[in-house]
This record gives sequence, C-alpha cells and structure tokens, in this order.
Amino acid sequence: MRALRAIMRKEFLHIKRDPRLVGYVLGLPVLILLLFGSALHLKVDDLSVAVYDQDRTYLSTAVQDRLRRDGRLTVVEADSEATVREFLRTGRTHLGLVIPPGFSRRVADNEQTIFTLLVDGSMPTLAQAALYGASVLTSEDATAELTFDDPDHPSGPPRKPPIKINDVILFNPELRDSDFFLPGTIGIVLMLVALALSTGLVREKEEQTIEQLWATPVTRLELIAGKLLPYALITTLDFTVAAVLARLIFTLPFRGSLVAMSALAIAFIFALLALGAFISAVSDRQLQAHFVNVFVFIVSVLLSGFVFPIEAMPRWLRPVAFSLPMTYFVDGIRALVLKGVPALVIVGDFLALAAFTLGFGGLSVALFGKQAA
Repeated sequence: MRALRAIMRKEFLHIKRDPRLVGYVLGLPVLILLLFGSALHLKVDDLSVAVYDQDRTYLSTAVQDRLRRDGRLTVVEADSEATVREFLRTGRTHLGLVIPPGFSRRVADNEQTIFTLLVDGSMPTLAQAALYGASVLTSEDATAELTFDDPDHPSGPPRKPPIKINDVILFNPELRDSDFFLPGTIGIVLMLVALALSTGLVREKEEQTIEQLWATPVTRLELIAGKLLPYALITTLDFTVAAVLARLIFTLPFRGSLVAMSALAIAFIFALLALGAFISAVSDRQLQAHFVNVFVFIVSVLLSGFVFPIEAMPRWLRPVAFSLPMTYFVDGIRALVLKGVPALVIVGDFLALAAFTLGFGGLSVALFGKQAA
C-alpha cells in the first residue's frame, strides 16, 4: 500500500504541475453542463414568414396583423409567390403564406378560402414549429374575428372556418430525419478526422523532435503546410466516402452542384486543419490537445445547428455558434444538398471558412515561430 500511495501521489503531482490540464479537467464538465442546459431547446419562438397578399383588403391586412400579434412570427412582405419561394430557398424566411384574391368577398359570403402555406422542410424541427405557428389563422379566435352575423337575424347553422390552410412542405416533403442529419454528419466525420490528424503536431513537441524540424532549411509556413497537406488529402478521401455512402445507402438527395459541395468541404477541411494546428501550438502535450478537441467537438455538435436550431438558442449564445467553422459548413451543405441553391447564395459560408483558415493558420505560424526562437 505504501508503494501504491507513492505512485498515486506522483501522478497527482504531475497533474497539479500542469495548470492547463487542471483547467480542462475541472472546467470542461462545467462548460458542457452550461452549454447543454442553454442550447438544448427544441421549441422555436423566433420564426419569419413571407406573405404574398393578392387580396390587399382590410381583412387580408388583418390576417397579417394577427400573425404579427402572435409574437413568434416576423412578417416579411413579398410581391409574388416566386419571391416567397426564393425567400424560403435562400433561408431568409421559414414560412411562406399566399393570400388568394377574393378573400374578403368570400368572407362576406360566408365561404371558405384556401390559403397556401409553404414550409421549409429542410429542418423538421423548424418545420413543425412553423406549422404550429401558422395555426393562429385557423384558431377559434381567428374564426370569430372573420365571422359576420346579421344582428337582426338569428345565426344560421354552423359554418366552415373562413380560412383553410393547404400545407406545402418544400425541400424535404416527407420530413425525413436522415435528410436533415446526414449533411451535418458528414461535417462531424470531417471534424473528427481532421482534428485528430492535425493535432499530431503536438506529438512532435512532446517527443522533442520538433527542434530537428526547425533546423531544416524550410520556412515555418512550409513546414506546417507540409505537415498538414497529407492530412487534407486523407480527410478529403473521407468526405468522398461519406458522401457516396449517404447517397447509396440513405438516398440523400444531392440537388446542388457537386463542384460547390466539394469546394465547401475542402474549405471546411482547411479551416479544421488550421484550427488543429492552432490547438497544437497552444498545447504542450497530446492529452491537452485531446481535451481541447473534445471541447471543440461537443460545442460544435450542440451549437452549430447540427441537432438544435440556432433560432431556438438564447440570443446571447448565438455569437458562440457563429464563431464555429462547423456552423457555416452545416448551413452551406444543407442548402446545397437539400435546396439545390447556387454557390453564390452561400458565398458567406465560403468567406467565413476562408477567414477561419487564414486566422488560425496565421496564429499557428506565429506561435510556432515564437516557440522555435
């Protein structure tokens, strides 16, 4: 027992002398708990709806006002049904409502009017929330507001509600969970592989062989690029395998340009490799790099929109979501795969991933250069 206590004391001393490791061990559980408690929300209270009003009367305006009063919906006016569909395709709105002409006349004649409700089905959770939000138009209160009785005559037999909603779900008509999860799952695969490989740079530091690399007649940028480019090729191969399997096994629709999808994946891979190089630069041991990788992975899964809608997160937490490379890959790959948008629509995602690559890459080169000096 004396020998056992001595070995245990030695290990605790090693941990105590590594403050970053202590921070990871004690801080990571707290951060994960806080993030899970803050991010795990399936109820969405912030949705937008594009409305194309073909009637343009007092009653059709009252319908739009009722949507605004609901508190969960932001109304955006559109000038045609094509514009409504384009808003849904580009992600500007989650819902589209088309009010047909003659609505007020039908209400006056106690006739029912069919409203077309277009729903973005690329994220089933948001689609269900959108359908629930649109139910304010067919509620009892809405029916009472649009029912007109002659006060001089008694009410007749019960009539149909003045508004009937015809749901049209776009991009994922069957609301298949696999179509929603698989594009993001490809990103998870890339993240696991790229971070695990790129943080191998810290192994050189831990084994004290990096000094030999610094002594070679190459620049710091050439050295880091030479170490990371093979990892990029391996991760690109993993992307190809994952995409082919998703298509063959799960019939994932690839409605967009395959060239644009490949370019987005490559941009994401380079951003991850740059992030991995940065983690290696600030870590002294592989165990430290592993803890950081786990933290980045968990935060990316929770906050990138891979599982939970960013719209359902608290507003103070959304900036954290937009500071993750995974967020932009998930947004871009879903738009390409499910909606078939042109590459110009997601140019912001490309620019964000390029900024991550340059930012983390530049910091990595600077830190490694400082350590070599």
